[in-house]
Amino acid sequence: MTTGTQFHTFSDRETFEADAAHWIKKRLENALGRRGKATLFCSGGSTPGPIYQSLSGAELDWENVTVGLADERWVPESHEASNAALIRQTLLRDKAEAATFLPMKTDGESAFGSEAELDKSYSDAADVIDVLILGMGPDGHTLSWFADAKGLGAATDPGGLLSVAPIDAPKSDVTGDITERMTLTYPAVARARHILLLMTGDEKRSIYEHGEPDLPINLLRKAAGDALTVFYRS
Repeated sequence: MTTGTQFHTFSDRETFEADAAHWIKKRLENALGRRGKATLFCSGGSTPGPIYQSLSGAELDWENVTVGLADERWVPESHEASNAALIRQTLLRDKAEAATFLPMKTDGESAFGSEAELDKSYSDAADVIDVLILGMGPDGHTLSWFADAKGLGAATDPGGLLSVAPIDAPKSDVTGDITERMTLTYPAVARARHILLLMTGDEKRSIYEHGEPDLPINLLRKAAGDALTVFYRS
């Protein structure tokens, strides 16, 4: 494993979710205390949903918290696959309703060509991400960094100038029919102060620990360095 990575193993879902919510809350509190504002960037999926629900009731200065997305399918919020919709339904309610939210989907017809416009709203918040929540797919992807995807090179270029990049992933069981997406870039990830990777199941742990070196998850580990913490539930 990457030097400095904190790896925590959980055997039950309730503790996994409660500890993750507490972990996120404490780091947002720290950021708010240090600089009077905080940034939280979220991934979609079924695993973090209950964690966001728990976090929504946390006693935080939510008015000074900006919430963004790690990645997004290029669909409107009315679509069932929208990560923005998930965040609104789970996190941005109760006390967390006061947070500022930055969706990733613009009015652009395609993600390709929309990255410069989106970067105008994302660049300040993504300049220093206090907490970044990520997951990993059974194919070793994280964010929307899919192996062999169109746009992956630009998205994972350490010298890239933008905080976001368009992706068109090879269609698979993991991507489903929606392959066009927007994602945070390698430099944005590398600037994050704290990154929490949520992972469940033996198959994913095996990929994380023994997968091919060129898998996107290993690009993430390189970008994250000591900022990475893994919460794994068996």
